[in-house]
Amino acid sequence: MSAAADRCTAYGGAMSDKVIKFRHMHESGLLVLPCAWDLPSARLLAALPEVSAIGTSSAAVAAVLGAADGQLVRAEAMIEAVGAVVRAVDLPVSADLEGGYEDVYGTVRAAIEVGVAGVNLEDTAHPSTDLHGAEQAADRVAQARRAAEDAGVPIVINARTDTWWSGGGDHAEGVDRLLRYWDAGASCLFAPGLPWQELPSVLRELGGAPLNVLAGPGMPSLAELAAAGVRRVSTGSGLARVAWDAARQAMSGLLAGTAPATGLSYEELSRVMAR
Repeated sequence: MSAAADRCTAYGGAMSDKVIKFRHMHESGLLVLPCAWDLPSARLLAALPEVSAIGTSSAAVAAVLGAADGQLVRAEAMIEAVGAVVRAVDLPVSADLEGGYEDVYGTVRAAIEVGVAGVNLEDTAHPSTDLHGAEQAADRVAQARRAAEDAGVPIVINARTDTWWSGGGDHAEGVDRLLRYWDAGASCLFAPGLPWQELPSVLRELGGAPLNVLAGPGMPSLAELAAAGVRRVSTGSGLARVAWDAARQAMSGLLAGTAPATGLSYEELSRVMAR
């Protein structure tokens, strides 16, 4: 039995098929997880035959709600947006809950109640850009795991360290934090901003715990990531930013006298939204 699968042993209740499937996706192979930001984006992404699960992006959802990233929207509004994505698709959904807000336990329980199969938790102490202390951050992961155990739903907890993004990029600290989060009950570990040259050593030091990386410029191919042992690649707010930039560029072209490029057809959008 894999380490990820063994995390189910604390649960005695019935588990939803989506949660079971989502857990299994982290046990072998490479899960490519596109991150949606609203109902139509979730449906369009879920319609791709290669997509087996959907994530959400806190930055993109916050932008839709008129706010910047960093827990500047209420937890209730984030959960409501996540619930809309869950109801929009038939696939497992993993919710980006930023740092879990003030009440990590309550936030995760609320996410479970709207039907998520997983959550992301990061160690930035919002609204600042500082990181929680390593012990405090691990305790927040443990609170999330307790919430899942009490609900009887063994969701995938993807525990993220922002060490390589905003914590100075210290390799030893980043690995130490990830291992602490694993011991606290995480199901998958997330290291956005990790330099690709550090990936092999981080994978070795994690000792087989599933690792999530963020898709971005200069990344190795999916085949190379899978061969290295990465278990999950997610898109963050990248897809939303591409979509919004395409709209901006199309409008700029129109104002310059160029007909807008042909995008998603009206008929296809109508079909997607008529589900």
